[in-house]
Amino acid sequence: MKRENTKSSLLSRWKSKQKGHGRINSIEKAPEGALIPLSGGQQRLWFLQQLYQENPLYNYSECLKFRGELNVDVLEQSLNFIVSENEVLRSFYKLDNERLVQKVSSTDKIDFVKFDLSELDHEEKDTRKNSILFLEARKCFDLSKPPLIRTLLLKLSGSEHILFITMHHIIFDKWSMDILLNQLSSNYTKLLSGVSIAVDHNKLQFADYAYWQQNRIIDSEQLNYWKKKLGGDTPFLELPTDYPPPKFRLFKGAEHTRHLPKKLSEKVLNLVRELETTPYVLLLSTYYLFLFKYSGQKDLLIGSPISSRDQKVLEDIMGFFDDTIVLRANITPSVSFSTLVKEINSIVLEAFSNKDVSFDNLVKNIRLERSLGNNPFFRTMFIYHAVKSDQSFGSNLHLEHSFYNAGVSKFDLTLFVANSNGHLSTSFEYATDIFSETTIIRFQDHLEVLLEEIVASPSKSLSEIEMLTLDDKQFFFPMPTQQKKLFGGFEGIHQIIEAAAMKHPTATAVTFGNKSITYEVLMRRADVLAHTILESTKGSNEIVGLCTERSISMIVGLVAILKAGCAYLPLDPEYPLQRIAFMLKDSNASIVLTQKSLRSNFGDFKEKVLLIDDVNNDTIETLNNFSCVSSDAMAYVIYTSGSTGKPKGVPISHRNIINSTEGRLSFYPDSPKTFLLMSSIAFDSSKAGIFWTLCTGGNLVVTEKHIEQDLTNLTTVISKNLVTHTLMLPSLYKLILEHCSLPYLKSLTTVVVAGEACPSVLCNTHFNKLPNTALYNEYGPTEGTVWCIAKKIEEKDGLGTVPIGKPVANTEVYLLDDSKKMVPFGAIGEIYIGGISLSNGYLNRPELTNSFYISNPFSKNPTAKLYRTGDWGRYDLNGNIIFLGRGDQQVKIRGHRIEMDEIEKKINESGMVDNAFVVMEKIQKVPALNLEDNDIAENINHYLNDSEIAHLLNELESLNSEEKDYLLTQISSLD
Repeated sequence: MKRENTKSSLLSRWKSKQKGHGRINSIEKAPEGALIPLSGGQQRLWFLQQLYQENPLYNYSECLKFRGELNVDVLEQSLNFIVSENEVLRSFYKLDNERLVQKVSSTDKIDFVKFDLSELDHEEKDTRKNSILFLEARKCFDLSKPPLIRTLLLKLSGSEHILFITMHHIIFDKWSMDILLNQLSSNYTKLLSGVSIAVDHNKLQFADYAYWQQNRIIDSEQLNYWKKKLGGDTPFLELPTDYPPPKFRLFKGAEHTRHLPKKLSEKVLNLVRELETTPYVLLLSTYYLFLFKYSGQKDLLIGSPISSRDQKVLEDIMGFFDDTIVLRANITPSVSFSTLVKEINSIVLEAFSNKDVSFDNLVKNIRLERSLGNNPFFRTMFIYHAVKSDQSFGSNLHLEHSFYNAGVSKFDLTLFVANSNGHLSTSFEYATDIFSETTIIRFQDHLEVLLEEIVASPSKSLSEIEMLTLDDKQFFFPMPTQQKKLFGGFEGIHQIIEAAAMKHPTATAVTFGNKSITYEVLMRRADVLAHTILESTKGSNEIVGLCTERSISMIVGLVAILKAGCAYLPLDPEYPLQRIAFMLKDSNASIVLTQKSLRSNFGDFKEKVLLIDDVNNDTIETLNNFSCVSSDAMAYVIYTSGSTGKPKGVPISHRNIINSTEGRLSFYPDSPKTFLLMSSIAFDSSKAGIFWTLCTGGNLVVTEKHIEQDLTNLTTVISKNLVTHTLMLPSLYKLILEHCSLPYLKSLTTVVVAGEACPSVLCNTHFNKLPNTALYNEYGPTEGTVWCIAKKIEEKDGLGTVPIGKPVANTEVYLLDDSKKMVPFGAIGEIYIGGISLSNGYLNRPELTNSFYISNPFSKNPTAKLYRTGDWGRYDLNGNIIFLGRGDQQVKIRGHRIEMDEIEKKINESGMVDNAFVVMEKIQKVPALNLEDNDIAENINHYLNDSEIAHLLNELESLNSEEKDYLLTQISSLD
């Protein structure tokens, strides 16, 4: 019913417009001698031009190409008649007694600059033409000096000319171009035929409209509608950008156009008729779906231009009548596209019925919490227009005309859809500061695929409609390639260590402090301890708790548990006793292997406690008669707290850890000669160093606990042991680079950072200080066996967000949306992992397993699983994954997705604090930026009146760039 009322309201308005009745049609000539103000839209453009005087952001250029017999003199006369009759083309804008007004120049002729390129060869002609047009389009206007229109004529040959018209948008809009072309063709054909032209100096002018507009009363009911619709938090659209946004907006842009296949255009327009809607609504609905697929956001705001020519008398008047309407929609993935079209249709009708409140009034009346550099309400626009047939200039002259982009973009992204006689074309105007052309071409590909899917099945739910191109599918589902089976034939990870020991019996295996043992000794001591364990086990593959101080015995105990066919459960001695007790009980561990000094920690443990100290390591006889272990058997169990609060055990099989370790031999060019192990064996990151090193015959250097708190000692250990490889947190590595003596680090050939997002500043510091050391970034949850994505960091990665890389170690990685569907390349999705390294689930927690492990919809194996990491990411241009943070640790501020730890890192990187912890606190009001005595920002927020404009001008020169940018956001112009 509401929709019918809205329709009725719009129909009534249209009828009233046609009849010329009602309050809306009360525009008359402004009083003689009255000072004419700028319209609301013109004020926005004027303010912006003062802030960016050397930026051609609001230049408007049109390229008119004539083919045939052109009479240049008649064309010039035709233009001058237009300038004479339309005062807005002779207008300029000045302060008059501290009031900003528009004036009209008495000069009714414009310069008609001519270039003759007809004698140049084709290549030189094309180069010269493009240079002239580009420079002309980018030449800025001084709004206080007429004229604000320039014309030039390029003669390419005797039968080919280009008329290039450039105006400031403050005097012109797209509709005006149609008026100008109609008048130009009419004048030209009349003059060519000898018919005289009379200029009507009494016609209604744009100045009359501006005078009327600035004196009308805002419709309170409509304003209340918009306050309800747009008030409060408005989401920030998370577009997949390629480059970090600049601190201040530069408005650099480009445009990419694609003509859709004729058959697809016909299907789209047929669907318009089938759904009883308009091309505008259907294509706008498609754009909403496109943005939803890319961002995963359901609350979306799009700007769309709307003409304020809602009176019959305004239809033939040139000027800047453009306004902007904000269309806010909530996407429900379960509904069909047909239903979405109905919803968007209602939103559009409702918005149009409340369009009398101009955008500048929305900005000043709806108190937005804004951030610097962002447009109010939205960052993307949608524009649809039906291309009109080119005007006739006689039988011997044909005209083609098109808009000329001068390398600017008013918004981050704008989609233009043109309908030329039933043939659709799509154009993306985009900010080149944040988007590459490659991404925009991909946008075009995805948009075309989306339209194909829509016309094929409009009744399909939005979540089921795919947007994947053939290139996407080839990238996401490449031909399977298995990594080299360097550990083929081994069922247990300890068997690989045994093979390495047989190959390098006298090589140093483990070092702690001043003590070391060889592989031969490691195997002998582990054999003896393994037999001791077997004497106490009740069956095969039991879980054995391992609780020792950092020492050589810690590694001996670990290997011994594996040799006994059991799985080790690492228990850090520094854990609270309650946590240790919980882990032992939850895992059903039947044995604890510990040291005498820690025996008292297990007084309440009812099962067997073995002391490593009591084992006689001097046993000489060979004790390697151990039963075989299955590759599916558990190798170890890691407990992780996770977001549920209750620790959960992740059992890792021998198959998992063998594949993970084997992957390192395929990915890294060199295995560790000496690996520095700093992390506790209770952390899964320790497994990288332990098994990578011991399986390849390297020296595992175990550090003292908390060695990171003594950087001098740490670097001494690195230097003394000639450490080649290590893995640590990025934050720790940054401290080492900043505070340690570089000669002590010269043995390092490979540094791996993991556990935190790697900041770009670390990359820059690394390449400045250790350019010959390879730096790698690893990512992987415990459930994926240490790592699943990795990248060798390059120097260029320090320019932006550092990627985590590509899948490694036979891992399958998918970025999925909330409906578990693949997101298109470049879009934001949740990271899901699968493959050989994926654990089977959580220990004794079937409900939790079912909530995080899903059936792999992309595998032919019905038992294959995917793990939902809870992390978000997207692919960059090079096919590397960018880590965007955890979904359960993110907060939204002013609609922006915020990572609290990223803020902490930035503060910590500043060098002004030792440590930072960031929390979010809701406050009622954010104070405006203080600009000394005159709070200009607050003035603009309430909208400047005429008497305050001069005040602003006096202040502009004294403002810094940040303050100017703040002002920009207060009065952002939306075209």
